[in-house]
Amino acid sequence: MSTSGLFPGALGPMPETRTSAMLIWPSTEPVLPPRFVEGFEPFEAFAREAGADPAVLAADLGALWDFVAAHPELLDAPERAEAAARFLGNAVAVAHPAARWQMTSEPEVGTSMMSIPVAGLLRGIVEHPERRESFDEMLASWPQADRDAEELDALSREEVEIDFVVAPAPFTRPALEVPEFVDESGQVIAHGSRWPYGSPPEDAYSRVSHPERFAPVTGVVDALVDHVETWYDIEVDRRSDESGARVWHLRPTTGAAITLSGTAESVLIEAGALTRELAPSCTCDACDETAESVSDAIEETVLAVAAGGLREVFPVGQRRWLHTELRTPDGGRRSGGGEPGPSLSAEQLDEAADVLARLPDGWWPAWTLRSAQP
Repeated sequence: MSTSGLFPGALGPMPETRTSAMLIWPSTEPVLPPRFVEGFEPFEAFAREAGADPAVLAADLGALWDFVAAHPELLDAPERAEAAARFLGNAVAVAHPAARWQMTSEPEVGTSMMSIPVAGLLRGIVEHPERRESFDEMLASWPQADRDAEELDALSREEVEIDFVVAPAPFTRPALEVPEFVDESGQVIAHGSRWPYGSPPEDAYSRVSHPERFAPVTGVVDALVDHVETWYDIEVDRRSDESGARVWHLRPTTGAAITLSGTAESVLIEAGALTRELAPSCTCDACDETAESVSDAIEETVLAVAAGGLREVFPVGQRRWLHTELRTPDGGRRSGGGEPGPSLSAEQLDEAADVLARLPDGWWPAWTLRSAQP
């Protein structure tokens, strides 16, 4: 690797593939993505010709922002624009030493918590120089966001033994009667396997076709609720709301309550104090979910919560994030973290924090099995 007098470290080539995490090869030291990349020399020359000191710009993001904003012609030549973006990304890495380069759909510099597409940042400075204050605020909050993310990550890695309480009989899903849907050419759409030979087309991410294919899932929810009501000591309230959505309130004598709200297109799962899941999480054509995959997700969540596999920790870190974790009796495990639902008021969040503080490390107990069973 080469070095530069402008940036405090070695210069490396732009990563060719995504390297948001370190790569470990057998019998070698971990190989980290570069903190600084080469190829910014045309911008360095441009800055000198414009009367600016590149060393000052490299060490002061505010000065660099003002310089770029004052020279929109940087975008006129592709080679110069790319060099400016690389210089800008290196300057971000100076301001935030944990940041490193990675390649996604375009070059970015950042951490696992936050990553900045450098070409987009360059254009943003030229087109919206007035946004410097919000950019400075983001940079100032970044270190704390990384610390909070590390705390969330540590929670997700914790090992714990759970005494699952499983219903004596497994749940049997009723048959799903999903009608066939056809495309513009009259061909039957093979939902769930539409893209067997590679990535979906770009426009599939913004297209939603036949979300009504999820309508049969409400029948699965009905059967699932009947199943847990049979085996666990819970009260169930079934109703329809003013919009026509089906609603099931599951109130156990012990453990986390669940509310399911189902329409022809999705089912919202609310569990415990703050856990919220939407199934499907996305209905776009690219994700290509099916009634079967959505049913899988709902069954996994409800049965795991009933068995004692739900954990909620809130607040985490200074940013007051939520950590959720779901474990299944067969060894499955998934976790998530971030801001709680934006619709929740400060009072609701405080109430949830009080409830969760009384649980052992945030773990909800299992539901109690009925004493008189079939």
